[in-house]
This record gives sequence, C-alpha cells and structure tokens, in this order.
Amino acid sequence: MRAVTERAVVTPQDVCVVGAGYVGLTAAACLAELGHRVRCLEVNRERLALLQAGRTPIVEPGLDEIVARGLRSGRLRFTDAAATALGEAHIALLCVGTPPRAAGTPDLRQIAVAAQQITAAARQRSRARQRGLGHSATVGCPDLILAVKSTVPPGSCEALEVLCTAGFDGDHGGVQRRNGPARPRFGVEVVSNPEFLREGRAVEDFFHPDRLVVGAADPQVGRMVADLYPSGAAVVLCDRRSAELVKYAANTFLAVKISFANEVAGLCERLGADVDLVLRGVGLDDRIGRAFLGAGPGFGGSCLPKDLAGFIGVGASLALRTPLARAALTVNDTVCAELVDKLDLVLGGLDGARVGVLGLAFKPGTDDIRDSPAIRLIGALVARGARVRACDPLATAGADLPAEVVGDPLALARDADALVVATAWPEFAELDPGAIRAATRGAVLLDAVGLLPEAAWRAAGFRVYGIGRGTPTSFHPVIWPPLTWAMAEDAESLVGVA
Repeated sequence: MRAVTERAVVTPQDVCVVGAGYVGLTAAACLAELGHRVRCLEVNRERLALLQAGRTPIVEPGLDEIVARGLRSGRLRFTDAAATALGEAHIALLCVGTPPRAAGTPDLRQIAVAAQQITAAARQRSRARQRGLGHSATVGCPDLILAVKSTVPPGSCEALEVLCTAGFDGDHGGVQRRNGPARPRFGVEVVSNPEFLREGRAVEDFFHPDRLVVGAADPQVGRMVADLYPSGAAVVLCDRRSAELVKYAANTFLAVKISFANEVAGLCERLGADVDLVLRGVGLDDRIGRAFLGAGPGFGGSCLPKDLAGFIGVGASLALRTPLARAALTVNDTVCAELVDKLDLVLGGLDGARVGVLGLAFKPGTDDIRDSPAIRLIGALVARGARVRACDPLATAGADLPAEVVGDPLALARDADALVVATAWPEFAELDPGAIRAATRGAVLLDAVGLLPEAAWRAAGFRVYGIGRGTPTSFHPVIWPPLTWAMAEDAESLVGVA
C-alpha cells in the first residue's frame, strides 16, 4: 500500500461521520489518519461495541491498523449519541445504507432519519451558543453541512435540505429580540459527495483517489468539503444533481463493460476463439481500456447491481427506457443460467450431482457476499437438484445458504462430481491439481473466472471448461460465418460489399 499523500497537510478540523458501515468506517478512520478529529455515529449496538473495543467488523486491507491508530491518538471516536458525534463539527458525512426496494429504487428512509438527527443536534448546539457566548459558527460557513456519501437518486440532496430546514426559520430566522439584534439564521446545506471506493482497495483509494466529486449549491461550501480530503486528484465541483448522477453513471458503465465482455465470450465459444486474447486486443485501445473488460460469472456486490437498477429506475421515473443499461442487466442474469446449463450438459444431468463451488465472496479480497455471482450460482445449482459444497478464504454464509460450507478446498473436493471456480481468489490458483483430483469422484472442472493454469489441471486428469474459449472447452459447434455466407443463395449479391 502506498503511503498517505503529502496532504497530511490538510487543516485539521472536527468532522462527524454518520454510519460505521463499509463506507463510513473507511472514511472515518482515514480522515482521522489525515489529522482530522473524527467522531463516528453508529446506532447498531453490536457493531458499536466492536469498534469501541478496537475491532473492525469488516475485512479491508490496512483498515484495522488505521482504526487502531485513530483510537490510540484520540482522533477517532465512536458513539451512538448524535449530539456527541456532532460535537463542534460543521461538516457531517452521511454514510448510511440506501438498500434497494423490490422495484430496484433505493430506500431513503435511513438517510432521511440520519439527516434529521444530525440537524436536530446542530440546532440544539446553535441555541446553546446563542444563550451563552453568542453565535460562534465559522465565518462564511453554514451551521451544518451535510455531505451525502450514500448513493442516492438525483434530486435527493435538495429534498433532504428541504426536509432538514423545514420549520426551523420560526425559531431563529432573524427574529428581532426586545433587548438586542436579531438572532442569526440557522443554516443547513446539503451537498453530494459520492464515494468511489473499491472493496479490497478502499484505504488505497481513499488516500490516492482518481477523482473527487462534490456537488453543492454554493461552490464555497463545495470547496470546504473537498478540503477534507487528500490533494492530488482531479476535483469535479458541480451542481448536486450532476454529482449524484456521476455515481450511477460510473457504475452503470462498468456493468455495461462486464456484460459486453460476456457477450463477446458467447461469440468466442461459438467461433472457436479465445476470449482472453480477444479482450486483450480490444482493451489495449486507450479509448476503451482493459479495466472491467473480462469474461466471468457476471457482476455482483453491493454497488454495481444496485446502482444499475437505480440508473434504470431513475430513467423509468422520467419515461426514459435506458435500453443499454437494461441490456447489461439482462446479459448478467443469463450468465449464471448458462454456467448451470454447461454443467448439466457435461454431467448428463444435475439431479443428485455433487458440485463443489470454490468461492462465496463477490470478488477476491473481501468477505462480502452481497449479490455475489457465486451465491446466485449455488442457488441455481440446488434448484436443479445438485448437492453443493462451498468454501471461501474469508467469506462465511448465513444459515439460508442452500449449501454445506467447508473449511478448505480439499474437503470441498472429496467425492465431488464437478468443481466450479466462482471467485478468483489467488489461493485457488495455488492448489495442487493432483491432490484435488485424488479427492474428487468426477473429473469435471468449470473455471468460471479464468483463474487456473489449464494445462496443469488437464495433466492431472480434469476435463477443464471455461467461459469464452472455443474447442475443446466449448459446448457449441464451431461455425464459420464466412463459409456460411459464401454458400448463401444470394452470395453473388454480397460480392464487393464492404
């Protein structure tokens, strides 16, 4: 991991972070590492107890050490009291969940409650100052800046601002006192500050971001929020709706790239081409890039599926169909079914078949199984009658997972008819093919993530299948369109057509 950037030269200030989940805990700990005095509000008592004891409830490289340093230095504190969390801070980062509803649109109730709680605490603080030493807010700074890091639909920040300021003007809206001047107006401004942290690289991404997006009605307020973070990245200061849409658009584009790669994989299987080589040739074009351009079991996790659905939902609310985004979702939904069909074909049926699935997390480097392709695959296999075992280096599964979770790949392989690599953990690439083959009953290996050295596993006796590779791993007859076209009745009409 690279060192913290030189803007540990940030001007230290009091910061409130609301929510100690994946986004909030990373932000709170890293801001404290930069020198800020951070108080983090967490209402889940079990999570709060863990954090106050110096234990982190999420798996993220480097985060444990940063949390420990913050607690030791006193710059990082956790509490379940809104007033304590706010303290003297004028900026509060809202990092609470916005889970998808059945229709795919986000549920904003948690963020609305959090915003109201922090606003109420700021209002009480303002009243206390007026009764005591007088108003002491920073010159040019509102009483409270709510920076929304949660992913929300465009227009949400404006709605939150209305919600948080409604009814406050009657208390301190410039009302004249009998024996003195009017009290200052209580001011709340809500800005959009979307996060772009990647699970497994969140700490690295925080200290070395590729861009920082802040949407604010007042550019000065936007700059105040931007000044919390390390320098060196491109800063996009814009209006709130544009900032809110950046997050949806970015993740939708990544989802489209993944689905496009899987569509190319389908062509490769039918043509006898190699998807890895094809996509490498495509991705070396600087206009396209290689990131997220790989065939596999589809996208998952807590962000891409939710944000893609949110993008589609925003479009639907505006009578815009968003066909490209919908197509990405359709392709992603079909990948799992195609993998199950492959196993069904090569095994001669799945009913009663013993299948070992290597991987539970939605990607390596995390224990997060939310909307994981591996979990979807397990559910589909069980629905077809398969008996499934699974293992993962970090992730564990809830009691509702319809599979037996074992501790290591050798136990998973014992008496299995087929193995499926569903998560690209480096540990799986280091497995001994001979030892695994000695434990299995069958010799079918479906490498859905293109991780394993195919020659070594074939040498150990496995029949290796993949995604997007032609013969001998394809289940499709190799066809040659040029020959088909040449044999067409109207072939002559095609001559000379470019």
